[in-house]
Amino acid sequence: MTTHKNTTTTASSRGGYSYMELLSEWELVDNDDSWKKDAACKGMDSSMFFPEQGANVQFKKAAKVCAKCPVYKQCMNFALVNNINYGVWGGLTPKERERSTDELVASLRGVK
Repeated sequence: MTTHKNTTTTASSRGGYSYMELLSEWELVDNDDSWKKDAACKGMDSSMFFPEQGANVQFKKAAKVCAKCPVYKQCMNFALVNNINYGVWGGLTPKERERSTDELVASLRGVK
């Protein structure tokens, strides 16, 4: 299960992302984002969740918002299932999501 980049849209080439631009750039495996209406980040500046590379302060601020969010698990799952490798989703950075996925795969295979 992987997503495939949709070549008709190039939000990343414009230097930034919004939630909708990100979703329009990918062919999603799971496109159920009904949980977002209850997200703590709804209406907030998306640059906090989609910062420029290396903006660790923004990641920390975003994670604090996610920690109080009633739908952070659905958000995190959305990013993991769709292999989204940009932005903070469910309180996890891309590196944290990659590590979480690797650990999950290893546990399913019985590797430690």
